[in-house]
Amino acid sequence: MRGVYKIGAVSQKTGLSASTLRLWEDQYGLLAPLRTKGGTRLYSESDVERVLYVRDLVRERGFALDAIADIIDEASSSVPSALDRVAVENIYLREATNHSEIEEARRMARVQATVRSLVRAESAQQAAMTLVAGVKALTGAHLAGLGLYGRKSHSLVPVISANGDAIGKSSQAPLAICDWPRDWQEAFDAREPYADPDLLRLELPAEVSSRVGRARARSFHAEPLTIGSEMVGILTIATSRPGGVGGEAERVCAELAVAAGPAIHYFAQHLDPRPASEPRL
Repeated sequence: MRGVYKIGAVSQKTGLSASTLRLWEDQYGLLAPLRTKGGTRLYSESDVERVLYVRDLVRERGFALDAIADIIDEASSSVPSALDRVAVENIYLREATNHSEIEEARRMARVQATVRSLVRAESAQQAAMTLVAGVKALTGAHLAGLGLYGRKSHSLVPVISANGDAIGKSSQAPLAICDWPRDWQEAFDAREPYADPDLLRLELPAEVSSRVGRARARSFHAEPLTIGSEMVGILTIATSRPGGVGGEAERVCAELAVAAGPAIHYFAQHLDPRPASEPRL
């Protein structure tokens, strides 16, 4: 029958094994070929088109199968049963994934604009405020802040904070890192991000708990600013809701932190009259 293929033929056309095609169908729901009475899978031209496009999304554009499955599920719920469902879902999948790339490009453009403003800053304070204002605007966080690492005291020195519409130099005292929760300390020592989806469930030191309460922060994400293996500081975003700041906000924070580490290190080293071991902006 023309335009109908068994699994072996689809495997040859797409370069994917039969086991991969079955996995995409059974585990992810990406395919739903017709079956004969004997159980043989029969793939349409639209099914083959789906396989080829999904293959390219995964291999060339880095999409996760779970994310693709979610898009197809969303399309399936709105497609009239009388139409070629697979063909219509394929159109929706192409539009949705292309839109995702457009949004990703826009996000990266905004991140790069913030980075350019950061490296062009004329003072340490301007650089720090640009970074904090940028990460807050790009992530939609309720709160954002920058702290520099004091090596002698092994503490984090808050320098700039943004809460609501207000942004400025922080007057808060340094926070001893040894007083943080153990998993935060381990992440800090490993130069890795750390976060918590609900700060109210933690038993925090009195000073940390007081600051969390005043800021009305419920969940947060913190990214290390580094240059090589050297710790420069911490960029933090927080929200007043439990459940975390969101994966997109975490990605933006991480991208800014990569560029900001060397820039903030430069300003702290070259523009601040105090010793580098106790940085202050």
